Amino acid sequence: MKTDDLIEALAAGIEPVRPAGLSPWMVGGALAVAVAAVVVILGVLPGLGEVIRGPAFWAKGAYTGALAAASLWLVVRLGRPGASVGLPGWTVASIVGLAGLAGMLELALLPPEARMDDWLGFTWRVCVPNILMVSAFTAPLIFLAARRLAPTRPMQAGAAAGLLTGALAATAYGLHCPESTAAFVASWYTLGMAGAAAGGAVVGRFALRW
Repeated sequence: MKTDDLIEALAAGIEPVRPAGLSPWMVGGALAVAVAAVVVILGVLPGLGEVIRGPAFWAKGAYTGALAAASLWLVVRLGRPGASVGLPGWTVASIVGLAGLAGMLELALLPPEARMDDWLGFTWRVCVPNILMVSAFTAPLIFLAARRLAPTRPMQAGAAAGLLTGALAATAYGLHCPESTAAFVASWYTLGMAGAAAGGAVVGRFALRW
């Protein structure tokens, strides 16, 4: 058999390999863990049944949920050697930017004396620590899933995984948090998720190295 014939024969038996992705079971499990942590440790917001009838609750969830989806996309792309991360990275930045614009527009439309209360609410001091606390419960599953990929940029992959844990935590935290103004969410929720991303970068430097 000639060399070319041998190569063709070997190639004929090769099946396309599906690109690696994060296990949906692990991501769903991480969200379930976040919800459980909020319910057990922090408690559900009194009157939640009434709150969920308003658009503000769902707008808050749409922001954190969209950021979770975009960061999940970013984690998967960073887990594929040589894959471009430009589009998912810009998507993450665009979502955060739109939330920031919404917050600034809201403040601009309010009377000056009402702006500080709209921005700080009643719980700004505990918002970031609570999101970080809940994200710590989701992190093991997300980082375990990320390790099954092949990240060649462990710090960046860790930051993306940390952002995902923070976004899942922030989504679950909405069940407890009484705040729903655009300025509050764009500031304190985003800061909590950014803190999770920063912590993820540090963890990823060691946990995602291979």
